[in-house]
Amino acid sequence: MKTFIIVGLWLVTIIVPPLIMRYWGRKILREELPKKEKNYNLLKAEVVCIFGAFILYLPAMIALGALDWVADMVDKLPLPEIFKVFAFATILIFPLLLSIFLIIYETVKVGVNITEEKIENPKKEVLKALALILGPIIGFAFIWLLLMLYLPESLTSKWWFDLLMYSILILAFFALFPLILIRVGTKSELDPELKAELIRFCEEQGVKVRDIIVKGKPDQKLANAMVTGIIPRYRYVVLTRYLVDNFEEDEIKAVLAHEIGHIKGKHLWINAALSIGWFIFWIGLIYILHKFNVQLFSSPWVFFGVFFFAFYFWLFVIESRIAIRNEFKADEFAANVVGLEPTLMALKKLAELNLLPEKTGKWFNLLNRHPSIEKRIRHLKNLGGGRGGVGRT
Repeated sequence: MKTFIIVGLWLVTIIVPPLIMRYWGRKILREELPKKEKNYNLLKAEVVCIFGAFILYLPAMIALGALDWVADMVDKLPLPEIFKVFAFATILIFPLLLSIFLIIYETVKVGVNITEEKIENPKKEVLKALALILGPIIGFAFIWLLLMLYLPESLTSKWWFDLLMYSILILAFFALFPLILIRVGTKSELDPELKAELIRFCEEQGVKVRDIIVKGKPDQKLANAMVTGIIPRYRYVVLTRYLVDNFEEDEIKAVLAHEIGHIKGKHLWINAALSIGWFIFWIGLIYILHKFNVQLFSSPWVFFGVFFFAFYFWLFVIESRIAIRNEFKADEFAANVVGLEPTLMALKKLAELNLLPEKTGKWFNLLNRHPSIEKRIRHLKNLGGGRGGVGRT
């Protein structure tokens, strides 16, 4: 009987949230609103549906005793211990992952109607995006579990050794992820003269990047940029094709200067330190609970309740706030280097091209780890002084 109930929950999780997203998305599409408002409302609907899938699935699975049910099923499999762990995780979270995939797919289908973007195979694009996100996470988890299962217990039972291994893996991820990123997705050539000028611009600011890469197809309407790689030899700046095609040279330099600001401000290393800090925070929390005689593993409700509280507290109260602060600092650096006006114009264009209002909700800013465009513009205008009207702080 329990098996039928759990399978029924799987089906509800896979079907209901995506159907709600489809209905909600089509309703948004019919609304008489500017494209920016439609797109923003669509993103809000997507977040609500994904969050709803979590709320529907995980508590129900715990209440049904599905964790023990899955564990009993996996124990019977003739597999090494490491693969049993991944089999358990796969069976447990696959319905949720499939639901999230379908929610995002429905979002993309509506989104291309709003943006008038041409995507030949939305399912493939969504799968590629999820693979880029989940692939490194799964790889990290596999190596971590491999170490914890097969290294001597005399080492793995010590918190300092676990922290050391975790820190090494995190730093390896931040160092090697650029090598994965540049090989995934569509790449295109940057005008040689512009590329040479941008590389020279980086050198003038005293930073070393291995290359400036343009990613994305011309018809993909996403204007964005990023810098990745804590090791200068393997550090890349990535610009999207849509940004390069629609920004003037001084605006591209403003965007590049923003990314250089992240490098000069050691923000990539700060992000790595925050990831390691999460592990220290979690160990500390376990220690405090133990002191108060709270048994973390006494029930799934206690474990998942504490874990998700800690995870979301760290992500949104600690990490996101530091990330938002770093965005302001990178904006300040850009305005000081290229001037206030090109920086402001680049920010306004980012909102315009990505069909997002300059004023966005706090939830949206925390999720994106960026302040709203409105706040970024106001911040720069309020500083005053210095080159281009912006002083260093």
